[in-house]
Amino acid sequence: MKYRAVIVSPHLDDAVFSCGAQIAHLVSEGPVLVLNLFTEFPETVKSNAVVLGPERYEEERKAAEFLGFESRNLGEIDAACRRPEYRSLGNIFRPPVAADTGEYLTSLRQKIFDILAAIDFDYVYVPLAIGWHVDHVLTFRIFEPWIGRDCLRYYEDTPYCLIPSATQYRLNDIGVAQADAKDQTLVSNGLWRDWLATTGDYAQTALMKNLQPALVRWAAVPVVGAYFLQLLWQHRRVQSEQPPMLAVTTVDVSAALDQKIDAMRCYDSQFREFFMDSRDCERMLTAYARRAGQQARGFERYWSIKPCA
Repeated sequence: MKYRAVIVSPHLDDAVFSCGAQIAHLVSEGPVLVLNLFTEFPETVKSNAVVLGPERYEEERKAAEFLGFESRNLGEIDAACRRPEYRSLGNIFRPPVAADTGEYLTSLRQKIFDILAAIDFDYVYVPLAIGWHVDHVLTFRIFEPWIGRDCLRYYEDTPYCLIPSATQYRLNDIGVAQADAKDQTLVSNGLWRDWLATTGDYAQTALMKNLQPALVRWAAVPVVGAYFLQLLWQHRRVQSEQPPMLAVTTVDVSAALDQKIDAMRCYDSQFREFFMDSRDCERMLTAYARRAGQQARGFERYWSIKPCA
């Protein structure tokens, strides 16, 4: 059997959240495999950084049945349970610790490459690691030896890409994208304006609105703002002699947007963390499309990296 595509997903929801509409399209052309990497949550470890529990596997089963893809779990331990350093939510979005970037990364890469070597496929989709979640960054780094291969596509990590400036500042780490002046997701308005837009928009998300009581929510805004300023400063554009070029394919998913949102809702434990309801989800997806200069209700973008000559 030949897979139309293999979608490599850091966690049990990332593939559907990020490219659910594309998965629905690809399934109509052939089998699709979603390979979930960090899917284990030891009962002996408790963390405030992630939603833990067996319901995550049932959510994945429902989404796979709904969209028609095959799902496999690699069984690696989620970051929040894997290293003590990641028990703090803030550290989840900082660079991977040394224990994750040496032999562990090499071993993980070999496991995944062995799986891919044993199957036939047309394309492999992996996350850009927008938002810098450590498990997403590791998934991106696994495929660094494949940069430049025609079969490799990078998807934008939802919901992180919906935060203003997140996509652009992550691309700063990777290469240079040719951006339309109308595309505000890829054009900087200067660090301070970018920071204000990022912090202001994030304050209106379900993640913040769900904080109770209101006093806690109000107190969290300046803390989150300071954290975002640090992130944007760390990932601002730094000139390099020959940065890789980034090519992009934009897909209008308006016709499949309702189907995508319904698939996202299969992951109830995650959906309610990021969105108030389906209308809020649609609003955020459409707002992202508008910032990108698209007239569509929703869109998905897929990137390729062209290595320096």
